[in-house]
Amino acid sequence: MGGTSTKMDNQMIAERRKKRRLRRILIFLLFLLALFFTLCLKLPYFNIQRIEVHGNKNVLSRDIIDNSNIRVGNNIFYVNLKDASNRILSNPYIGDVVISRQLPTIVNINVKEREAVFYCESYKKYYIIDKNGILLQKIDNINNMHLIKLDGIDYTKTDMGKTAGSGKDERKVKIVTSLGNIIVNNNMPLPITYADVSNPLDIKVYFSDMCVKLGSGKNMDVKMNKALNILLQEKLNGAKGYIDVRFNGNPVYKVGG
Repeated sequence: MGGTSTKMDNQMIAERRKKRRLRRILIFLLFLLALFFTLCLKLPYFNIQRIEVHGNKNVLSRDIIDNSNIRVGNNIFYVNLKDASNRILSNPYIGDVVISRQLPTIVNINVKEREAVFYCESYKKYYIIDKNGILLQKIDNINNMHLIKLDGIDYTKTDMGKTAGSGKDERKVKIVTSLGNIIVNNNMPLPITYADVSNPLDIKVYFSDMCVKLGSGKNMDVKMNKALNILLQEKLNGAKGYIDVRFNGNPVYKVGG
């Protein structure tokens, strides 16, 4: 019995010593970790030396960097990525942004820009709109911008970076989005010059003086394809008239008048 008791006591002592060693090792590792992070925040080795912007075509890199509030010389670990992203996204022309650290000294800013596609005119002001109906800018002229005139939606009370907000205009914005995606995602052989979504059930787009009657926004891509085939096959580019693709079956078109 005495031998058994002594053996159990020795095991308990060994276990306590083992736990103490593990505790000391853990404390030491935590100390090293804290020291490492302190050095990372203090050493000039981790100061930002270069900020690189990728993916921008229209917005200047320096404007994106200025908006981010990220500065060369700041510690790379002090950068608040979420705050910097929100600052950059305050520019309506920026649709998405991803910021990453490239240790030890480089910050990468990757952006996706919104592309101007349409414009609305009101009281000699031009409201620039992207393919999804988002208001990008309000300017005094649109020289050399090659945009499609859009009628039927009131953007005069819309905030930058937002779509027209009223219930009636929401339906029209969906139509503009469908049309915008067709334009942007396809290599259009002929340019659209004007789109009228005043009546969501009687949508019209124009190729110069040739009106395409689309009817509702249903199957818009199919209807546009039919109209383009007529325009190209019948060599109607530059002609005045209309092409009616509102209904199933063969399109109806008329030249002149």
